[in-house]
Amino acid sequence: QDGPKYLLNILKQTICGKISYFYKQNTILISHNFYLLGIISIFWIGKVECAGISAYFYLIVVVIITLLVMVKIFVYSYNPQITKARISSIYKSNILNFNGLSMWVGISEAIRLLFLNYLFPVSLSNEKHIYLRYIKYPLKKIDCLVNKRYYSNISINKLNKGSNENTFNQWVAGLIDGDGCFLITKKGYASLEIVMETRDMHCLYQIKQKFGGSVKLRSGVQWLRYRLHHKKGLLDLIHAVNGEIRNPVRLLQLKKICDKYDITLIYPSALTYYNGWLSGFFDSDGSVYLNLASSQLFITASQKNKSILEPLMDLYGGTIYIQKESFKWVVYKKLEIIKLLDYFNICPSRSAKHNRLKAIKRYHELRDLKAHLASPFSILGKIWTKFLIHWEKWEKV
Repeated sequence: QDGPKYLLNILKQTICGKISYFYKQNTILISHNFYLLGIISIFWIGKVECAGISAYFYLIVVVIITLLVMVKIFVYSYNPQITKARISSIYKSNILNFNGLSMWVGISEAIRLLFLNYLFPVSLSNEKHIYLRYIKYPLKKIDCLVNKRYYSNISINKLNKGSNENTFNQWVAGLIDGDGCFLITKKGYASLEIVMETRDMHCLYQIKQKFGGSVKLRSGVQWLRYRLHHKKGLLDLIHAVNGEIRNPVRLLQLKKICDKYDITLIYPSALTYYNGWLSGFFDSDGSVYLNLASSQLFITASQKNKSILEPLMDLYGGTIYIQKESFKWVVYKKLEIIKLLDYFNICPSRSAKHNRLKAIKRYHELRDLKAHLASPFSILGKIWTKFLIHWEKWEKV
């Protein structure tokens, strides 16, 4: 087919059919003119008296080479080839006059989306608006059409912003339930503190960027402490996590601060599958590790209060074990781990544990290849050794 029949269907790519005689490419016509000029020149040269027949053939060769070079230069510099379509009166050799419309494609390739941005600088979601504005109720002058811009009233970023912000607040609540603490001093000053390992400093700086506060290295140990005592930042954080705190100890601490600032404490609802709380709780009290003796992979989380771990077992599987002074939620079955990775793709971990979660897929691939049983001098053995080095350093695999 020759192209879109109506202006509205410009978005559809089409394959050009046979080009009719009257719409041949300008390069073909001009190249024919060049060759015609060459033939006339050759006959004219033949009439010129030359010293010998060798000069006659020499001039013929010079003329032919010159014509070939001229045609090639024209094709390269003034022939942005495109396929033919029924779009206004923009001819192939005149496309260079329109900024942004030049594109090198073959004659038989699909037509590119060249003219939409030139005529209609609008988003693709406004196709119905284009129909109503320009087809059903057309303008009298084409100049008005190209001088106006119409944009979609719906922003994709705005649609996702609320969901992402809510997931982030849930992640902060899970982090506080694990490694955080709400405090009120004897003088009545309220604050929040979160302590994490230095490799997880990225988590603390994300919270600092949104709510303020400070991140400092604790003396004598490789741990970082985030502290927020500024009233405005603390109130913003309380409103963000109010209703998402699930640790009974943190709820009691938060209740005291809410009473101080006349804020109603909201108790959490039942945990849902894609709630961002688990990712924050995992970043604080969770872990991913390998048992090299059995080459078994584990995803775990520990807490002194068993009631915090029970919803995790109900939603994500796994088992809860009793340790000396705490309870431990453990996921080790391959199908449950793969299902849990789908959750972390939507509600990602923000600590260094994120690198290990991303490496689990690679671990399963190597295990299926029996790389953990291969000789350390073999190719698979070397790949397995390199994998373990990155794993132990919490690096990307």
